[in-house]
Amino acid sequence: MDKSQLRRREGRIGPLGYYWFLTFEHAPEFHAHVKDCQQSIDTAYFDLTAAEGLHLTVDRIAYDGELSRGQLHSIAAAAGHACQHQPPFVLELENFTNLHGAIGFIASRHERVHALRDELRTATRSIYPDASVKDSASKPHVTVAYPVFEGLSAIAAATAQKIGTTVDAVDVTITEAVMVALERHPHSYEWDVISRIPLGG
Repeated sequence: MDKSQLRRREGRIGPLGYYWFLTFEHAPEFHAHVKDCQQSIDTAYFDLTAAEGLHLTVDRIAYDGELSRGQLHSIAAAAGHACQHQPPFVLELENFTNLHGAIGFIASRHERVHALRDELRTATRSIYPDASVKDSASKPHVTVAYPVFEGLSAIAAATAQKIGTTVDAVDVTITEAVMVALERHPHSYEWDVISRIPLGG
């Protein structure tokens, strides 16, 4: 594909808002697995996600500027109480695929992610009823490469299919939900952790 004919992917740069994430700081096996997959991804078309940038978005809490620090801490406290009833669980990452032009893993057993999302959403709305929650039709996923240009779904699909034939499933134990302040940069996402909510108390 001639890159000169492609239009660079655009989007808002800077602070995006507050989110509930699952993060993978303590999953070295998953990090190594992702790195192996990324070796076959063409960086002329995709920006690779660094190990510290791997995440699964559970829900949005609010856009940037909508909440005070005090409100965020109140939401975290409500979530901590709610998540006492949510035990840790194993997230199976096995389906390596095209994600609307990006490339990544879809999580199996996504009903556990949805159950956690529902608990966190209820806790969020108990403090902030107008929460800008994220009603996404996408299955829970972890992105390992973001498209540099628009219209790369075909390349993403072909790349994922080729790599996917040799990819094994990886299990990651989830023990907490993480409240973050998310920011988008030209080639990556970064976040500051506001609160970590242990599952099962």
